[in-house]
Amino acid sequence: MSNPALKKYSVTVEQTPDAGSVWLVRLYRKRLLWKRLVSSDWFLDPDQARKFAEQLTEDLSGNGGTGNIESRQPGWVLHRAPR
Repeated sequence: MSNPALKKYSVTVEQTPDAGSVWLVRLYRKRLLWKRLVSSDWFLDPDQARKFAEQLTEDLSGNGGTGNIESRQPGWVLHRAPR
């Protein structure tokens, strides 16, 4: 999954043969010639992985950074909860 709005980041959705039926969503921060892993989340359902990756891409496509992603509790919470 690639989005041109993400200039500093890349989001991948993959199912690796050595991980069984687990779908991995990984967020990388791109630098000149290398990329650094920021977060890695796993899902048992490809639809959940795709939805999570879309939400992750949406959160990063604006002026948002990875602060909200790196400081979140375990589980699928990226957007701030309404007060």
